[in-house]
Amino acid sequence: MTSSATPATPGADIFPHDRVVFFCDAVFAIAITLLAIELKLPGHDATDTAAAMEIQGTFISYFISFMVTGVFWVSHMLTWKYITRVNGKVVWSTLLQLMFVALMPFATREYSLSFSGHGAGRAVLYACVLTAISFFSLRTRLLVVKQEDLRDKIGEQGVRWFIGRGLAPLVVFATTIPLAFVLPSWTIGFVFAAIFPLLAVVRRRIFRNPTP
Repeated sequence: MTSSATPATPGADIFPHDRVVFFCDAVFAIAITLLAIELKLPGHDATDTAAAMEIQGTFISYFISFMVTGVFWVSHMLTWKYITRVNGKVVWSTLLQLMFVALMPFATREYSLSFSGHGAGRAVLYACVLTAISFFSLRTRLLVVKQEDLRDKIGEQGVRWFIGRGLAPLVVFATTIPLAFVLPSWTIGFVFAAIFPLLAVVRRRIFRNPTP
């Protein structure tokens, strides 16, 4: 799929739009499905306290990761609905994002282990993976704004909201990295919920004065 408004640079790589979208959906689907593989009951030799902590950490981390991965997938769809030409910059930015999406099952397992007092480093790793996904998601959005001339298509307020929706998760997840060193691991997941009120504030500020 190409757009006459954004002609390809001579010699530049242009990729099939549908194949890239299908590949992205497959990675998200596999990553979110593999999260459930880590849902295991504790062994019979575990103490009651250890078993309770293991079950709690496993299911809380699964729920958080499922919801967060879903948020990233929705964000991905909202970004790609504006893309009419898939060039090398967009493809590589997307691939780098998917590289960290594929790490979600591993990062989720490490995060669940942090509930049992295995150190803050595991929670920090989890926050770093989410921050990286957010970073490359925002980078792709910035590329789309430029190459698709979004200011002409959706207006300045629309572009600010488009970028703001990508920036809010990055701010929250990046803030969670230092917080993971000082807060209990189970509270980190609830910090992620700050994305939604932050988005509400950003939206209200952007659309406070409607454009003519």
